[in-house]
Amino acid sequence: MKRDLRTLADTRFDLLVVGAGIYGAAIAWDAVQRGLSVAIIDRDDFGGGTSTNSMKTVHGGVRSLQTGNPAELRAFVRERRALSLIAPHLVHPLPFVIPTYGGLTRHPLAMQAAFKVYDFLSSDRNDQPDATKHLPPSRRVSRDECLTLNPLISPDGVTGGIVWHDCQMYNPDRIVLAFVQSAVVSGASAANYLGATGWVREGERVVGVTVEDRVDTGCFEVRAELVVNAAGPWSPSLTADLPSTLTAGRPKGLSKAMNLVTRPITGDHALGGICRSRFLFVAPWRGVSIVGTSHASYNGPGGTPAVRHEDVAAFLQEINEAFPAAGLSAEDIRLVHRGLLPAADDEGAELSKESTIRDHRADGVPGLMSVIGVRYTTARATAERAVDTAIEILDRPTKRSRTAKTPLSGGDIDDWSKFLTDSTDAATDQLGTETRRRIAMTYGSGQGDILRTLNAEPDLVAPLSDECAITRGEIRHAVIDEMAVRLSDAMLRRTEAGSAGHPGRPALESAARIMGELLRWTATNREREIDRVNRYYTFDN
Repeated sequence: MKRDLRTLADTRFDLLVVGAGIYGAAIAWDAVQRGLSVAIIDRDDFGGGTSTNSMKTVHGGVRSLQTGNPAELRAFVRERRALSLIAPHLVHPLPFVIPTYGGLTRHPLAMQAAFKVYDFLSSDRNDQPDATKHLPPSRRVSRDECLTLNPLISPDGVTGGIVWHDCQMYNPDRIVLAFVQSAVVSGASAANYLGATGWVREGERVVGVTVEDRVDTGCFEVRAELVVNAAGPWSPSLTADLPSTLTAGRPKGLSKAMNLVTRPITGDHALGGICRSRFLFVAPWRGVSIVGTSHASYNGPGGTPAVRHEDVAAFLQEINEAFPAAGLSAEDIRLVHRGLLPAADDEGAELSKESTIRDHRADGVPGLMSVIGVRYTTARATAERAVDTAIEILDRPTKRSRTAKTPLSGGDIDDWSKFLTDSTDAATDQLGTETRRRIAMTYGSGQGDILRTLNAEPDLVAPLSDECAITRGEIRHAVIDEMAVRLSDAMLRRTEAGSAGHPGRPALESAARIMGELLRWTATNREREIDRVNRYYTFDN
């Protein structure tokens, strides 16, 4: 991927997507795959906003069963299956275990019956050829087995448990990137760090946006027949100067969500524990644990919210109520994921349940549509519906979406277990088994490009530091082939160097030198980039 601003400025596209989180990225891929000329831009990095804040779970709709919504449950099952099919290197089965109690709603027999219904409604969950992605049916377990699998909860009142399987994303940032890469390979133009600053209009019609290059100086226009506002929490500010009737393109409110990355406190299973009548979950993830999710009312500006010490302390109190044996403290926290989600009320107290697709012709603003997404799992399906709407607006021949079965970049793998075994068995003395395994899980079928680079230039095989195993070649690859512009892009999203905790000052310095040579950073630039990454791990007082 190349950051080609000249093409963006000189081309009138069919579709311009503003916002490259998981929803915008999925829309761009679906649209270009159906023959539209597409541009996608983001004011920061691809997936660097709300999309990076996630429990890493690809949900199968268990909560939809609780609310009595079988249609929603079926949609989650389809999308979980689709993501594991099109990104098999990044989406893997994960067992969950929750306790049962003596009360009516959490009685073991009631819970077992509910999950039998869930198994029935998700009976086609394994309709894909790769058996390594198949999910077994739920099962009821005894009290002893539940407490063995879930040792973090209080044993008081526990009568047994339920085990079921969902999926987990090895690296959700790479999934967003894979959607963008797939779009670019098929002809889309993409650029990060282009901030939309205003609308280009011809009469009432929106025909593009004015953008500011946040890497170098300069402003220019990007024009399109139709603009899709997929800016997430930035949507209200983006549409503030449009007619007041355009309220359907703005969420009613925003809710601040948090997930904590902590020292490892669980084994192979994700664990559920009850706090104040609701379940919190802790899941194993790449050698650490991730705990979530907290939600709080939010009345500040859109964007990435600050996290205060009192926010984290309050959430830790809830976590230790749900998982008293974990004994977590602030010193155990390696990273706080935070983001803003659309809310159904002005105060941000209640999360929106469904994504919104709005054609703003109905609001007197032709040439503009908005997409407000609510869940990572269903982004692909929402994107499909959004492109259906775009094709209707543009009056183009209808073409069926194929994104549910077309592998994303890196996902062209028929048998994940065999692919991973072949990749690690081919390890050389130079790379080693663990490095080959990590590269296979990060780049999937696209690993050949980076392996050729590593094997051709021995110096690039060296890790960034004694504490950070990411190779120098992966940082170089992130800049040259994956449009990493900031140090944070490479350390937090292109690689896993810092996404599970601070990688250490030596690793940051090493990566900054590599990027600096390619991007012509001065010593001051390198230190500024290191400081940006360091701030990602801090709390505001």
